[in-house]
This record gives sequence, structure tokens and C-alpha cells, in this order.
Amino acid sequence: MAYAPGRAFGSVLQGCSAYRAGDHWHYVTYGLSNLFDDDEGDNDGFSGWGYELTWRVRDAGAEGEAPGWPFTVLQRVAKWASDAGVLLADGSFFTIGSSITGHPHSDGPETPLNGVLLVADPELGEIHTPNGRVQFLQLVGIGPETFARLEADAAAVTDQMRQEDALLVTVVGG
Repeated sequence: MAYAPGRAFGSVLQGCSAYRAGDHWHYVTYGLSNLFDDDEGDNDGFSGWGYELTWRVRDAGAEGEAPGWPFTVLQRVAKWASDAGVLLADGSFFTIGSSITGHPHSDGPETPLNGVLLVADPELGEIHTPNGRVQFLQLVGIGPETFARLEADAAAVTDQMRQEDALLVTVVGG
């Protein structure tokens, strides 16, 4: 499944694809890195913003088809970072102002998760392309309690989360 509004339609992203990855869906954006040429001036060897966003999601209500709400959140995060000139990085975390699934204003399931932590995608990591380096930053859904713990000691909390689930899959619904 893919979401491809493209820049021609005002999107920050060129698109986003969702792939079945065992018991979850793996979303990967494209367009934050430089896809087509390397003429972006001095950027310290990075391609475009130097990253793409990913998200591993298990939504109990969407077993047969990739849920649509992660596409919306990925687009919102990319647009916010681009508009604000924020360079996202491994270890960044923030609230998104509502449920990550958009519930009750969307068909996403109810969840207390209202923020995201960004980590290096445990499988995709970083790649080197002809247009520069690209790191894959994975969103991980977090709730208020985890957010407070991250403010106190982000590295320790992230390490504990990785011990509990090496892929850091965001689980919502059922």
C-alpha cells in the first residue's frame, strides 16, 4: 500500500509506502532525502534533509490492510519539521497534540499514545547513496508516562524499550 500525494500536490513528502513485515506494517517515506540529483549545495554529505521517516505499526483493527492513520502522522511530522526548519534526529521526542491515531476524529483506534520518539530504524539504519547519506529515523508511539520518563533520562528509557522489543513496534487497538 502506498500514499503518494507528491510535491506537486503540496506535500513535503514525495510519498510513503507500507510493507507487511511479519506481524506489523513497516511504513517508509521518500522525498525528505534527495531522490533525483545531488545539486543541493553544501550539506555536509547528507542527501536532502539527511533522513527518511519510518514507522512499525501493529493495529489490531487493520490486519488485512495497512491502516491509513500512520500516513497522516508521517506527513504531519515531515511538514512540521520542514516548515519549522527542525532537523529531526535519533533521540528526538515530542507530543503531536492528539491521539497518534487521530481518534476520535478518524477511523483509527482509541489509544492513549499522543507523542512519538525518533530512533534509528533497527533494520534500515543509514545508507550511502550517490546523492549523500540518508538515515532512517523510526517513529515510536509514546504516551504521557513514557514522555515524562524520556525527559528524565532518554537514553536509559530508549535502551529499556529496545530490550522489550528490538524493533520498537508501536501497538494500538485490541
